[in-house]
Amino acid sequence: MPKPVEAAEPMPAAAPAPVQASAPAPSDAPSGDGRLNHAAWLELFPALGLGGITRNIGAHCLVEHDDGTHLKLRLDPAQSAMMADVHRERIHKALAGQGVVRELEINVGPLPEGLETPHSRRIRLLGERQLRAVEALRADPHIQSLEQQLGARLIEESVNSFEPDNF
Repeated sequence: MPKPVEAAEPMPAAAPAPVQASAPAPSDAPSGDGRLNHAAWLELFPALGLGGITRNIGAHCLVEHDDGTHLKLRLDPAQSAMMADVHRERIHKALAGQGVVRELEINVGPLPEGLETPHSRRIRLLGERQLRAVEALRADPHIQSLEQQLGARLIEESVNSFEPDNF
């Protein structure tokens, strides 16, 4: 006599994938298609390994446009006096070394307010680091004891932070 076939339990229906409204990505979000934008430039800049005047020029640039083959940077006019083809070529070579192979154009022009260059970002981060170091010293019970018992005072401008500088 043949064995009765057991009915297989039905598989639970897959839950429908949640529907997400597609919102436009902010202009400073890293681009998923390999093109450089503002956020990607700020993250990439320290890895370029630039030095001297070339580093200073690059640190005062913003990404104006990247279509995947042609990259336009905008240089702060206050830093344009030292701009020369040799610096553009060095930045071009450094970008290529990081996998960003593009024709490179650097235009001098006013920078939009509210966007940081690698330089202005570094200045902001250094200021924040300085503030954290001063706050840590102010909260230190040994420093507080010296201030109370000996009338010592913390000279905030003399405080240096020893966190690594990734710029």
